[in-house]
Amino acid sequence: MYVWNGEFLMSSTIETLERELGEAQLDREDQQRAVVRAENAHEAVCAARDEEWSESFATDPEVERLTALVYQRRRELYEAIDRLKAAEGKERRIKSRLMYVLPAERRRYLSGTVDAEFEALLEAVRRAYRDEAPGVIVRVVTEKPGELDLRGDATWRALERLYAGTVRRWVEMRVEKETLAITEMAARISHYAGGHTPRVFVGDSEVRLDVRLADDAREWVPLAGFEGDEGRLALARITARRYLDESAVGRLFKRTPALVQIAEIARLYQTMNLTGDEIRWRLEQLVALRLEVLEAVYNLTGARRRFSFYEIARAARLLDGHFPDSGVAAEALSQSVTRALETGVPLVDVAYLSVTTGENF
Repeated sequence: MYVWNGEFLMSSTIETLERELGEAQLDREDQQRAVVRAENAHEAVCAARDEEWSESFATDPEVERLTALVYQRRRELYEAIDRLKAAEGKERRIKSRLMYVLPAERRRYLSGTVDAEFEALLEAVRRAYRDEAPGVIVRVVTEKPGELDLRGDATWRALERLYAGTVRRWVEMRVEKETLAITEMAARISHYAGGHTPRVFVGDSEVRLDVRLADDAREWVPLAGFEGDEGRLALARITARRYLDESAVGRLFKRTPALVQIAEIARLYQTMNLTGDEIRWRLEQLVALRLEVLEAVYNLTGARRRFSFYEIARAARLLDGHFPDSGVAAEALSQSVTRALETGVPLVDVAYLSVTTGENF
């Protein structure tokens, strides 16, 4: 039977591979136990042979019998190890195929640290919608290595099996009745939490919400405790911690406007078809830039120019490092983009010319 619907075909493939991976992991665990049993049996007969040997001669019939049994147990151990290696190889191959067919759903897991500030954000979101979604529970769920949560769809189960050896976190929302406010709550958490989509349970059943991050600012209900400049800075820290380590966030905290702008760029990237790792790499290239240049990068990225991120970031770093005045560097970046669009000359080359000849000015 051929299925021409691409989405259904992908779902069917993931479901099949997830089931095969579950079976392969069970087989690998069985083989691991078999190896332990074989090792114990081999060590026991070795100890018995050595003890008998110490009290008699190598030609003693009992010593010869135990020696033959040692060789037999050793062969059984090697065979058990071979079966374990085969099971591990099968598991790796299925994991590799799953990684290839899975969509960029790694953000189903919550990246970065979960601290009091993040917990305060979840509580503020819950309180902001308590009238529209009464009784809603919003919490962070943590699964330790070896513990699997297989309640979700095939994609979730596949991800759980893939990352079973790591600590995994996600935001879980529980409510008795599905409302539009639930979707908005999930979108709001996702907006600030690195694009992470919370899991939503209505009663005992999980539902998949169509949570889409908007390109522009939303008119959301104000969050208590996150008003004003301090609140905006707290939200920026929450977003930045999804992608950057604490040392990078600490350096940015000394330049609070830059931290806020980096967070805005991260949220803009979240609306694009980028994985969490791709966003992290991009932000790491921008951390050292000054505020005005970061603002120019944000505007140029939001305008969906035809330049790749690599071109814009490289040109931005070149100009930011050359001009002492950050405003001049930002203007030079914008003019370089315009000039590159007009002439067809690569953006980095135009930026280099503005540095060496000042042609844009």
